[in-house]
Amino acid sequence: MPSIAGSDRIVRQTESAWTSLKPTLERVIGQIQAKSVLEIGAGRHPFFSMEEAQRLGFRLTINDIDAAELDYAPRGFDHLVLDVAQDVDRRLLDGHAFDLIFSRMVFEHVKDARKAWTNLHDLLAPGGVGFAFVPTLYSPPFVLNRLLPDDLTGRALRLMDRTRNDKEIPKFPAYYDACRASETRLRPFLKEIGFSEALVVPFYGTPYFPRIPVLRQVFRAFDMLCTRHDLRTFASYAYIIARK
Repeated sequence: MPSIAGSDRIVRQTESAWTSLKPTLERVIGQIQAKSVLEIGAGRHPFFSMEEAQRLGFRLTINDIDAAELDYAPRGFDHLVLDVAQDVDRRLLDGHAFDLIFSRMVFEHVKDARKAWTNLHDLLAPGGVGFAFVPTLYSPPFVLNRLLPDDLTGRALRLMDRTRNDKEIPKFPAYYDACRASETRLRPFLKEIGFSEALVVPFYGTPYFPRIPVLRQVFRAFDMLCTRHDLRTFASYAYIIARK
């Protein structure tokens, strides 16, 4: 698994979680020679363009629970309307299976992670890979997001990021079920579902960094400690990668 994802090439800092995502997915696509790829929760903004998919040699299916969202997506992609955390009607796929199923900032919104990962396993071809990019507990901002009311955290997020509004990037309730950066915890969970291999790549550095001077220094020291000692409990993001 490390060689498939090229995890030794990834800088494990929060900023890199975003910039490394596409190169990492491209590496996985090349390593497993993926021809059929599904993006969970793509909505109107697929991660790969049609030109990129053609260059890399795969056909991309984009998913959302809302068919109207997919109508706003660029033309040319296959559409699949389903909720990954609910029972999946296999007749929708007509026996088709995917070589790679990936998601970005989706699985933290899933109440039942076991059901979601079980669906991924069922939808993958033998040897296929499931890939979830998630924020993780117990990074302090995500602990607060989990504990505080959504209307309060929504207002705070909109103050920090003007794109976080209902028209551009809405905020959904987050549960963080199985959103962890620990292989020790996740590998048995994924193997019970039926995956043969699992890899977790953690990223360190507090997102939504406090602007208050004293807190900024405290969090910077905390992040350095977590990074130095690979304290995965307090990582901020993770790539969770599992092979069928």
